[in-house]
Amino acid sequence: MWVLRMLLLLILVVVVTGFAMLNSSERASVVIWPGSVAFYDVPLVLLLFEAFVLGAIVWFVVSIFHEVSLRSTIRRLKRENADLHQEIGGLRSISLDEIEGEAREEDRNEV
Repeated sequence: MWVLRMLLLLILVVVVTGFAMLNSSERASVVIWPGSVAFYDVPLVLLLFEAFVLGAIVWFVVSIFHEVSLRSTIRRLKRENADLHQEIGGLRSISLDEIEGEAREEDRNEV
């Protein structure tokens, strides 16, 4: 499995490097906020790299919140599972005679 992962990583690096080499002479202008923040004649490769880094940071932050949510759900489900196991253990220790006696008492109370 790790061989496949490394092969895919190598292919990705080759593709990104080839793309960067093909577009090394391309330049672009970027206006972030009209009238105040603008960059002119910036290499396209630099813009792509910055977009990648920004995307990685956003992905990381979203992943942290998702992980915290999943861990809290797992903790809650473990607690519920422990409570249910305790309830099942309590029900296993009750004899059938006790259950039938309680059912008869409930029938008498209803009448």
